[in-house]
Order: sequence, then C-alpha cells, then structure tokens
Amino acid sequence: MRKLVLTVAGVVRGESSQAAIGVILSDTQGKVLERLGSPIGRATEEVAEYRAILEGLKRALRHQPGEIVVFLENRTVTNQILGNLSPREPAIQNLNRQVQEILRQFPRWRVSFVDPEVCRPARRLAEQALFEETKAERERAILRQEILSLVDDLSVEELRRALSLLQSLQAAKS
Repeated sequence: MRKLVLTVAGVVRGESSQAAIGVILSDTQGKVLERLGSPIGRATEEVAEYRAILEGLKRALRHQPGEIVVFLENRTVTNQILGNLSPREPAIQNLNRQVQEILRQFPRWRVSFVDPEVCRPARRLAEQALFEETKAERERAILRQEILSLVDDLSVEELRRALSLLQSLQAAKS
C-alpha cells in the first residue's frame, strides 16, 4: 500500500488580494512526484488554502495511493476538514464539501496541521507564482504606456494602419 504526502500552501498578497497556491506531492522517502505554483486570482487566505488542497488531492488521485497524508499550515482549515469546526461562509462550506468528497476516494487519509516550516517549500512555489504574475503585469503596463505615447505622434492614416494591425493580431489570437 503506497502512501503519498501532500504539502500545500495558499498565499494572498497586497490590498488587491491576489492569491496563489503551492502544491508538492511526494512519496514517504521525500521523492517529489509533482509540484505546482499557480496564481488563482483574487481570494482570501482560507479560499487559497482550500484551492491548494483541492488541486493537490486531484493530482494525488491520479497516482492511486493507498493512503494520502495532507500537511497544512492553516489550523482553521485543518479543523474544518476534520469536522472539529464548521465553516461559516457558504463558499467555504462548498470548498470543504468538495475536499470531503475527494478524500472519500482514498482508501485511507490523514490531514494534519503542521509547523509553517514544513509547508515552506509549497509556500515558496505559491509566492514565486505571484511574483511572476506581478512581473508580467508590470511589463504589460510599461509596454501599454510606451504604445500610447507613440500613438500620440501618428497621423490619421498611420492610426488606421495601426488599428488594422491590432485587429489582425486580435483575430489571430481568437
């Protein structure tokens, strides 16, 4: 009976509440089978944590383990999953229900609250995903400003050609 270890983290940054998840799936010897850092848009820390768990559990199911051990650094989410605490918000109740449904698909499972140090590698993946997304957004904003400043100096005919080019790029994207 093969046991897998799932370590997850949900990270939220800034006033915009941009969030990302970090997921590491490994065997009991520490060999990493899968890792993921992915932005998920705006979310609370609790939602981000649940989204990380869901993604990790779905990935773990593909490996068909006999047992899954999930490590979380969020005590509230751990207690909700274990049934020691009821989620108040409907969105969290729904996420909790989804986690329960997936956990029932494993022959054996355990969810444990652990020291944040244990989840640090998963947290780093989530933070890196947020950094990359922010970096791309900054670059896009800079390029947009440069394009807008160049447009100011174009004639009407040049603007028509530029518009035509942009429309063809947009059509090719679709």
